[in-house]
Amino acid sequence: MSTQTFPPYPRQKVRLSTRIGNWLLGTNAALVFGFIYLPVIILILFSFNNTRSVAVFGGFSSQWYVTLSQNTELLDAARNSLLVALITTIFATAIGTLTAIAMDRYRFKLRTAFDANLYLPIVIPEIVMGIALLLFFNQALFPFLQNIFGIRASTGLHTITISHIAFDIPFVYVIVRARLADFDRTLEEAASDLGADEWKTFNRVTLPLLMPGIIGGALMAFTLSLDDYLITVFTKGIQEQTMPLYIYSLVRKGVTPEINALSTALLVGSIGLVGLSLTAQNGGPVYTRAMSVGAGLGVGLYALFSLPTLFASFTVGGLIVTLILLAGLYSAWRSFSGYREELAETNQSGKVLSVIVLIVVLLISYLSALILLSQR
Repeated sequence: MSTQTFPPYPRQKVRLSTRIGNWLLGTNAALVFGFIYLPVIILILFSFNNTRSVAVFGGFSSQWYVTLSQNTELLDAARNSLLVALITTIFATAIGTLTAIAMDRYRFKLRTAFDANLYLPIVIPEIVMGIALLLFFNQALFPFLQNIFGIRASTGLHTITISHIAFDIPFVYVIVRARLADFDRTLEEAASDLGADEWKTFNRVTLPLLMPGIIGGALMAFTLSLDDYLITVFTKGIQEQTMPLYIYSLVRKGVTPEINALSTALLVGSIGLVGLSLTAQNGGPVYTRAMSVGAGLGVGLYALFSLPTLFASFTVGGLIVTLILLAGLYSAWRSFSGYREELAETNQSGKVLSVIVLIVVLLISYLSALILLSQR
């Protein structure tokens, strides 16, 4: 049997100009990413400094995180931020989702102008929107309530919440609208042909298919509300504090490792929420089911651990809140069988990512319930 040898494949010569161009592109990318992320890495590193210096690293220590956990002012600010973000997320997600469906399904006069108007809060600078909302409350809404209903209103957490809902709705709208762009309308038609009415079609076909976009939009709205500073500082009251405002008040007194630790905690939480949002938007049903199971387990475990406190100091309000949180545990148990079936049909990397998503959502839900419902 004869063997045939083939001549070696000639290596393509790369021109000098191409090599220089590739080197310049790589250097530019390294400089850009270094400019963006190097300060963040330094901030995280100095949050573990065992001295108060922010210029000299003296060794690793977690004392500043322990100090933060015992800071009552910080806990109050975190509680306010979580409360505003939670209410904002509920209303912004509901309004943004319904608006996206209406804009996708119906044609009406001034539809283009209305669609362009929905993008304005995303385009205009936050400081402009903050000033506009401040003028709206003080020059329009509060005088109207005073003259018509005799109600004397002032700025506070309620005005912060209304403002956050106003600028979060477009973000939910954009994400859900993008999900609707790939929506297969023939599935709704098939459900109608099989005898389902409009409500059953929406509940069993439309809503589950849109759920990744809805959850992604909700997590993005929660993140933006939790991190916002400019709009909050214009619409807050005299005594109300949120976490971004509290961080700024500490910075004015001087940067310390405690501020670095607080900023690191807020940064990690924000990155985690954005990561979950992107996972929900781009992933399949297994990720959204993992998020629902994790959220139910998180609030349910907090309710179980708080039962001794409830029995020690019984109140009707505490009982109602505990029962609501335990309902989350029941919902997680009901969803777990479907989650296991979807998990079995996922590849190995998808299973690992899904379990990570479940654990992260569980921790976030538990810590949020702990901060919101713990005694002052």
